[in-house]
Amino acid sequence: MPKQLVFKAIKSPAWLVAVCFALWFAAHSFFAFLFVSFAVATWINRFIKASLKEDRVEEAKASPTATASPVPAEEKVTPIKRQYAKSAVVIPLKTGTDD
Repeated sequence: MPKQLVFKAIKSPAWLVAVCFALWFAAHSFFAFLFVSFAVATWINRFIKASLKEDRVEEAKASPTATASPVPAEEKVTPIKRQYAKSAVVIPLKTGTDD
């Protein structure tokens, strides 16, 4: 949305003034806030769906090359190490019980 706001503001400063007024009005009115929130949520939802669709298309294009050279399972899995087990940050809580 910020990118679109900048591009539209360059083309038409009146559009930027209208968006600023809508945000100002939403800051002072509950119903305007609900409307602006719904519009932003809808825009975010569309943006996420579009990016997921692009990812699927890119994944479909890349999948034939990825399946051509399979990697053995031993090389894929890396053991997980506990990094902060002896750190000064991780200390047991003293609750007063002997558990």
